[in-house]
Amino acid sequence: MRAFFLLIILVALSDQGKCQTLEKRSLTAKDKINGVFRKFTYEANDSYGIISLILNKNKTYFYSINTFAYHGISEGKWKLVDNLLTLESTYKRNNIPVEISYENESSSIDSFDIAVVRNIKHELLTSAFVLVNNDSLKCLPSIGRCNGSLGIINRVKVLFENGISSKWIAVEEKKARLQLTVLTDVSIENYIIMNKQKFELNGKFLKEKK
Repeated sequence: MRAFFLLIILVALSDQGKCQTLEKRSLTAKDKINGVFRKFTYEANDSYGIISLILNKNKTYFYSINTFAYHGISEGKWKLVDNLLTLESTYKRNNIPVEISYENESSSIDSFDIAVVRNIKHELLTSAFVLVNNDSLKCLPSIGRCNGSLGIINRVKVLFENGISSKWIAVEEKKARLQLTVLTDVSIENYIIMNKQKFELNGKFLKEKK
């Protein structure tokens, strides 16, 4: 239900963002010190929705959407050619970097074969699923349950509620407890993929192209 609710919000915001225009904002002294090249924002009339895009001089960007019920982010590379801005996010649908490690069964506090997924800061990602062997066998390590029988684990994939995942990872030690670590501290749960997303720059206004 939570995943469905967030999907509805994200679709609504996406449609809203495509029919709205972001406006160029003046840079503050702090922005200039931090290497900001340009920044744009859009604020809904009710002030409950804010879209922000920051372009840095080093050709990286940071994009965010904030409402009372949702926070979405994206980051990656940008290029501007003939007033056409292109954003390419660092992460795509199935390229989240994940590392697998193994723990001795005797040292395991939890008897479940897969530990709770964590990020590079060792923060627990309790909503992250782990697919086992195929796309239909889904486990949630934070509650120690799967939607089917968990037998021999040959390969695994980390999957988030927004559909973003890692690639399949082969499991070498069949009898060890698995620990999967997402090799970033970026909030993948709230990540927005930009796959060569285009924006048209007209004066101080930036409009997303459909």
